[in-house]
Amino acid sequence: MERWEGVFSILMTAYTKSGDIDEEAMRSSINFVIENGVHGVVALGSVGENPYLSHEEKRKVIDIVVDETNGRVPVVVGTGEFSTDMTIEMSRYAEDAGADALMICLPIYWKIREEDIIAHYSAVANAVDKPIILYNFPSTTHLDMTPELIAKLAEIEGVIGIKESIKDINHMRAVIESTDENFSVFAGVSRLLLDVLEIGGAGCFTPDANIFPRVVVGIYSAYKQGDIEKARALQNELNDLTSLIGLGGPAFIAAIKELMNVIGIPIESTVKSPLPSLTSEQKAMIRKHAERKGLTRQL
Repeated sequence: MERWEGVFSILMTAYTKSGDIDEEAMRSSINFVIENGVHGVVALGSVGENPYLSHEEKRKVIDIVVDETNGRVPVVVGTGEFSTDMTIEMSRYAEDAGADALMICLPIYWKIREEDIIAHYSAVANAVDKPIILYNFPSTTHLDMTPELIAKLAEIEGVIGIKESIKDINHMRAVIESTDENFSVFAGVSRLLLDVLEIGGAGCFTPDANIFPRVVVGIYSAYKQGDIEKARALQNELNDLTSLIGLGGPAFIAAIKELMNVIGIPIESTVKSPLPSLTSEQKAMIRKHAERKGLTRQL
């Protein structure tokens, strides 16, 4: 299988003011990122509030994303659950719905052993035909998959890559060096996109592409074209722009949605309880600073 590469936008899950899935907003956001050059989209990632949605809501999100994307770019669906059986159930639904790949994080609750992790991913891989992208996110799973463990998991048939939501570039370099050349290592932190590309990585999975798709895609494209100076300038620009998200503090998921609204996507900043919401003061501050940085309506 050819290596997966590029910038994949981790889609936000949109809600109406009453708390239902906002299909119109989701479809608008999907079209915006695709029209601005992303190489793929990710439904039900962490910032897509995966752990907080009911299974019925997850199925609805999957159906909307697959339908609206309509084969224009690959669709990756986060299908990790608390147990292997539940993960298989959601993975099969995503596969049947038309997803192109599955992104699976470690179960979050009790700490599990290396042999349990290998058994978990092996069971899911045996139950589905779609490729699997591992998801290393130790700040939520409380277990950092070592390069040695990832290399073992990469030998499972169907496992094609990993999203690394860490800041340790040496860890990612070790993964790249210990896996096959077709194994895709994606940065989960957009600030590291260029660094990861320079050590042989495949690209990034990021929610930042919901707001600044041309900048994120521009980094990847410039690097691939050999224009490192342009790629570095765009990376610096992206790092500056993403400071806007930080204005939301713990409510960073709501802040991403608010910034999407600033550029014209009809999305509420509503998030699932108990996730923190933005205060009216934070909303005003985000909009003020977005205007100062030249972030304007794009739709």
